[in-house]
This record gives sequence, C-alpha cells and structure tokens, in this order.
Amino acid sequence: MHLYVLLKQHGRWSNGSSELMVRRLCELIELKEQLVYDQGKPSFIDSNYFLSVSHSDKVMVIAIADQDIGIDIEKDKILKPELIERLKLDVSAPLIDWCKREAAIKLYNDKAYLYKPIPKDTLFRIADVYDAYTCVIAGTQALSEPKIFHLKEEAL
Repeated sequence: MHLYVLLKQHGRWSNGSSELMVRRLCELIELKEQLVYDQGKPSFIDSNYFLSVSHSDKVMVIAIADQDIGIDIEKDKILKPELIERLKLDVSAPLIDWCKREAAIKLYNDKAYLYKPIPKDTLFRIADVYDAYTCVIAGTQALSEPKIFHLKEEAL
C-alpha cells in the first residue's frame, strides 16, 4: 500500500479538489489504469489496484493498494462532548473512532457507518502521515505497513 501525502502550501483543500490531484498523481507515477468516480468514490476499471482519498485542512492523502480500502485523515482537534455522545464515539479516543467510521464509509461506500456499527471483520491501521493529523485506513484483509510519500501540491 502506498500513501501519497499532499501538502497545500496556501489555504486549505476544497471539496472536489481531490479528483484533479488523483489524476495528476496517476500521471506522475505512470499509473495507466482508467479512473472513474462512482457516486463520489474513485476507482480504477478492470484493475488490481484500489484507491481512497481524504483531506483535512492543508493535507490530502491518496491511498493506492492491492485491496479495497477506505482512508480518513483529520486535523487533530477536540471533539465536542455533544457530538461524542450523539454518535456514541469511544470516549477514550473519539477522534480515532471518528476516523475509523469515516474510513469505513469510504471502504463500504455507505454513509450510514457514521451511525451504525461497522462490520466486525473490518480491520484498521493508524498511519502516522503528518504531525498534528490523525489518519486511519480500513480494509477487510490484513493491512500492510504503508509506504508513505510526501509531496507538495506543486509537484503535481
């Protein structure tokens, strides 16, 4: 599994900015697979590779793996007690629990996993990709240690 961590030099990543960055990354690493977006989820057609994308503030992470995955990254912050209670987040690590749910949403392409239990066979790996950010990868098979590549936005 490869994680490409993109740092935006000025401002924050906006919603919808990931598709262009994914396409540019595929060109940079010479990945020739045909990319499509199905209900917002990026995927490759007739490929052995899988893709997931997340961004928070100035950091975007693009994960490419040989198994279906979901990824979420969040800038470290303290979640409001009302949110923790409403979503029944793990009070000992609410941000990690939030990221697990977001990663599961992307893995299964089902927004309901923010509220409903995640399938028990879902596996998670926490990846240390950037200081002051929490990043979680979800999969249904063992998740290998990712190779992490840091890129500046202008590299793409």
